[in-house]
Amino acid sequence: MRILLVHNFYQQPGGEDAVVRQEMALLQNEGHEVLLFSVHNDDIKGFLRKAATAILTIYNPWEKRRLVAKLAKFRPDIVHVHNIFPQLSPAVFDACREAGVPSVMTLHNFRILCPTSFLYYDAQLRERSLKHPCFWTVKRRVYKNSYIGTFVVACMVEFHKRVGTWRSKVDRFIVLSEFARQKFVEGGLASDRIIIKGNCVAGPSVVENIGCARRGALFVGRLSEEKGLITLVNAWKDLDYPLRIAGDGPLRKLCENSPSGQITYLGRLSQEQVYAEMARAAFLVMPSVWYEMFGLVVIEAYACGLPVLATHLGGLVDLVHESITGLVFEPNNVSSLRKAADWAITHPEKMRQMGRNARLDYEARYTPETNHSALLRIYQDTIAACRDGAASSRSKVRPRILQTKTGPANTAPKRR
Repeated sequence: MRILLVHNFYQQPGGEDAVVRQEMALLQNEGHEVLLFSVHNDDIKGFLRKAATAILTIYNPWEKRRLVAKLAKFRPDIVHVHNIFPQLSPAVFDACREAGVPSVMTLHNFRILCPTSFLYYDAQLRERSLKHPCFWTVKRRVYKNSYIGTFVVACMVEFHKRVGTWRSKVDRFIVLSEFARQKFVEGGLASDRIIIKGNCVAGPSVVENIGCARRGALFVGRLSEEKGLITLVNAWKDLDYPLRIAGDGPLRKLCENSPSGQITYLGRLSQEQVYAEMARAAFLVMPSVWYEMFGLVVIEAYACGLPVLATHLGGLVDLVHESITGLVFEPNNVSSLRKAADWAITHPEKMRQMGRNARLDYEARYTPETNHSALLRIYQDTIAACRDGAASSRSKVRPRILQTKTGPANTAPKRR
């Protein structure tokens, strides 16, 4: 199959960028012909370039024209779009329509519905944009603390809501969880165009110490407020059990200077180092207080046979199964987290069984092979649906054309 991936890379590499590279390598390794059409936000330099990017965020005809040329040259069977913000813009879907190429889009965040991206701002979950216009975000400067930047993003969101871009120009949406699907349906997307497919990781083929004695809690991720670091550190003040924290971010000092003698700050680790830490820990803690779309670190833990303690919130609800692959607790609740951690510490054998269950869940749902099968099925179904839709449209048009030729002179096709 010939597949064109479309992505706007971020200045600060994140999970989306990693998923794009991972899925591209996966598809190529499976024998597909894959091409990447991309731009990078590192190229946005200087006042004029920044101003032009802001204006063209709503609709970029130049990137559309560039993509049309790429489609004509590569002639893909399908286009898979990941991120279009801010340089590519939703104009890429008009390019696909004009070329007659089916398109799918993975929704890694909620930016097509709200400038907050994750429906979270000022330490609160905010779903107002799902039902109402999102211009309330401008006053609060939710995008990079900028009135102008937030206004531009809000204009993009509202313009494409109103012209029906998301209702009619994208053939299929891929979301990462049932939770995300429900929120996008609330925001106006057609449920029959949304397909759930989680991410994958190439975990270790051999997991050391699975089901054996391990010790210590582990946190891996960005050290920021929305990740629940304040709740985590406060919960550990009264726990006599080691916690190791890996990552970097604005709350780094909180982790480095924690009054708890049980907390060890590891800094930013490589993937190999993360897997090594996961192989020695007894459980992972994920205390997020915002809507995680998926939680890639959870399936990394599962790949290592590591159970997870996570907030019962967002996409984590679909990943962590109570008393099967881990434990859940209430977000922003120190006592709830401490209670879950206490139980995990005092029931090591049951936690080891959850670790074995976690590895089985990974093998069944989150391996690269499983991901490839799911992707291919989505591509094939989308192509078939578009082909059937085109054939149906032609069959509806043909009788009316014949009627105008053979029927009465005043007979004309009805307008829709």
